[in-house]
Amino acid sequence: MTPGETPTLSRPRVLLNFAPSVDGKIAPARKRGPFTMSRHPEDRRRMLTLRAGADAVLIGAANLRADDPDLMPSRIRVVVTRAADQIHATAQMFAQSLGGEAIVVHTSMILPQKRAELRNHATLVELGASDVEIPRLLDWLVRERGCKTLVCEGGGVLAANLFAAKAVDVLHLTIVPRLLGGANAPTCVAGTGFEPDAIPDAQLDSIDRVGDEVFLVYRFDWA
Repeated sequence: MTPGETPTLSRPRVLLNFAPSVDGKIAPARKRGPFTMSRHPEDRRRMLTLRAGADAVLIGAANLRADDPDLMPSRIRVVVTRAADQIHATAQMFAQSLGGEAIVVHTSMILPQKRAELRNHATLVELGASDVEIPRLLDWLVRERGCKTLVCEGGGVLAANLFAAKAVDVLHLTIVPRLLGGANAPTCVAGTGFEPDAIPDAQLDSIDRVGDEVFLVYRFDWA
């Protein structure tokens, strides 16, 4: 690479997995604790299958705070945060008994005391000043951990950043027959929204029905 040349970044195959309501929400507007959208065992079975088939599972800090998932079965469990100020070493994904590796990807905003709290429970990776840089994160997972397939389980801001980076290859949706409502209830993709000429378009790959739930798989071709 010549001086001044931008390095070529690599990335894994990225799968998004969500279970939205029929009105497109992924959690109630007034959520008071862990919330499971789907009430059918098939959704959980498929989620665990996706996790087991991936090299790593990725979530945002808000998901970790709200649901405290263990993200198993997965050999690499990754959470993205700015300063990790509301992430604690007692979270299930950091449990030593799970095996594998837990990773906290953060920015330079993290405080020394938070580093000290987490460093004995997770690998700390700094990738960005005020926001975690998604292309660098994906490249790091490939180069440092040999990650070929990554499953992301949200939330909406993280999903929006992945789409903005043109990094989502497959979207798995479980349409759940529940109506949540709420203008401020979280959705699959948050952020400020896409410009009209930058809206991602998908191709429907498969559709299955189990009971009253519908399972959709969409693929994206960024070429």
